[in-house]
Amino acid sequence: MSFTVPKGWEELTQEQLRYVIKLLWLYGEAPDWQDRVRTAAFLHFCSIEVASRTDQGWLCRERQTGKTFLLDPELLPSLLKTLDWLLKTEQMTVRIEQVDEYKAVDFELRELMFGDYLMAENFYQAFLLSKDNEALVSLAKILYRVPDGDDALCLCNEILIGAFLWYGAVKQLLSQWFPNFFKPVGEGGGSISQESQFESMQAQIRLLTKGDVTKQKYILEQTDTWTALAELDALTKEAEEIKRKYGK
Repeated sequence: MSFTVPKGWEELTQEQLRYVIKLLWLYGEAPDWQDRVRTAAFLHFCSIEVASRTDQGWLCRERQTGKTFLLDPELLPSLLKTLDWLLKTEQMTVRIEQVDEYKAVDFELRELMFGDYLMAENFYQAFLLSKDNEALVSLAKILYRVPDGDDALCLCNEILIGAFLWYGAVKQLLSQWFPNFFKPVGEGGGSISQESQFESMQAQIRLLTKGDVTKQKYILEQTDTWTALAELDALTKEAEEIKRKYGK
C-alpha cells in the first residue's frame, strides 16, 4: 500500500494548513510533540484512522472506502520522516489566507507599511515576553488588516498561533535579506525587553527620518516595510564600515 503526503509547506491546502497549525497548538508543549504532530498529520493527509492497536500492528481504516489494513509500527519512523519539514516552522512559506472577510497581507510583508511592521514587531515581542494572547490578537489584526472598530471578530487559536508562526518565519526571511540590520543574538542582538524594544523602534525612525520629525508620517504610513528595512540595512552596513575603518 502506498501513501502520498505533502512534501513541503507550499503543497498544503488551506484546510491542511489549518489542521497542522491546530496540531502545533495542541501538542506544542508535549515532550514528544514532534512525533504527535507528524503522526496525526500523516493520518490526516492519508485520510486514514487507527481503529485499534493489535500485536500484529495498527488496524487502520480508510475514511473514504472503509477498507481496513494493518500498519506495521516499525514502518512509522520512515513514514514520519517524510514530514520532518512540519517541525521547521521557521521555514513556512504559506499562511492562512483569510479570516472571515479579511484577507491577509502578502506573506513576505512587502506591501505592509513600515509603521504597521513596527507595531507587529512590538506585539510579537510582547507575546514572547508575556505569553499574553491579547498580543497575538493585536498581531493578527495587523496581518489581516482588521479595523480597530471590529471587536466582534472572534480570532480562534489556530488563527492566533498561525499569525505567530507566520511572523516568526518572515523574521527568519528578513534576517537573510537584511543581515547587517538583523544581527543574531551574540553579535549585538542581545535580549529584548519592552524598554529596549521601544528604544529600538525610536532609533529606527530617527535613522530613516535623519532626525527630521516632519518626515515621520511619510516613513510610517507611506513607506513599505522592505524599502525601509533595505535603507536601515544599508545605513547599518555603512556605520559598521566606518567603525572598522576609523575605530569610532
